Amino acid sequence: MRSSSTRPGLFARLPGLLATYTVTTSHLLVDNWWTEFLRFGLPFVLMVSLVVMALAVILRPTWPHFIMPVVLFLVTMKPMRETCVLALRPEPIGHDFTVMSFNAALFNPYRPHTLDSHPELYHQFYDHLRAEPAADVLCIQEFFHSSQAVEELAVDSIVHLGDYSFFYANPSFDEKYQGMVSAAIFSRLPVVGSGRVDLSGSLYDGCWSDVVAKADTVRVVNFQLRSMSIRPLWVHRLDLVGNLVFNLLNIHDRLRAGWTARRKEMDEIDAFLTASPHPVIVCADINALPYSTTYQRLKRRYANSFETAGSGFGFTYHHFPWLIRIDNQFFDARLRATWFHTRRDLHISDHYPIMTGYAVE
Repeated sequence: MRSSSTRPGLFARLPGLLATYTVTTSHLLVDNWWTEFLRFGLPFVLMVSLVVMALAVILRPTWPHFIMPVVLFLVTMKPMRETCVLALRPEPIGHDFTVMSFNAALFNPYRPHTLDSHPELYHQFYDHLRAEPAADVLCIQEFFHSSQAVEELAVDSIVHLGDYSFFYANPSFDEKYQGMVSAAIFSRLPVVGSGRVDLSGSLYDGCWSDVVAKADTVRVVNFQLRSMSIRPLWVHRLDLVGNLVFNLLNIHDRLRAGWTARRKEMDEIDAFLTASPHPVIVCADINALPYSTTYQRLKRRYANSFETAGSGFGFTYHHFPWLIRIDNQFFDARLRATWFHTRRDLHISDHYPIMTGYAVE
């Protein structure tokens, strides 16, 4: 039997510290950089919390020492739900329309280094459109279209293969890549209006389209927020320790710069969403974790399709650091997400596409 002197530390002070950390970083929308920085450690804190709660069940401390593990369990329910959904979902059925959101990374995540096209990645997406019914609404971030190669005629190919009757983008011509880069929306549903979402300082502005679904008009908003920029760099003139220190400082600075930019972008997004006359679906690469102020600001306004209709962890990024969910669909309470699927079979980009079935309430 454990001595009583060890129990206050294991079942009171430690759970209390973990619970305080969780409440500060997950429940309170504290909008400052150092709290945001602490949020990156929340997954580790949740793992430690699971161990502490498991020990509380196994060792069965006296009731006064069991109170804090119970408190810890209650306060971790919210971030646990945002991290992992423990549910067995049926096959995708029972929807009025479907929406896919996909950061295509210019249809070649290595394009910034090679400047060359990657025909296989284009054709994999085109084969997907040939093999199965396309989403009724397709939102693509980091869309790329060019006439430099046949496969790069992305607008023509997607419209034809997906049987889309409508396309909208907010293009800008990139001299470096010799092509059009933008956020883009394709729709098989009738569209009664479209436009640009201005994001100051962003590489790509967002866009929106009002689609008619089951006699109701739904505003689909598509955008990408400033990147987290956490890919490590190797500086050849530095040794291993030097590179480690350089990357820790460099990544911290880039994380902070990205957070600052996303705060401003979210102010602009909030103003735009508030003015919408219709129920909204947000398709976005928010470049932020589910515990971030960015995610929580959207969640306080809308439901999240993964949390509502998904299962598992829902990771959407398959490059470093891999185990993160930064691509999301949020939706208005006047809609219902009937199923959610992360398309891990499509390795076209460094992001996986996410797809949701919606019913109009």
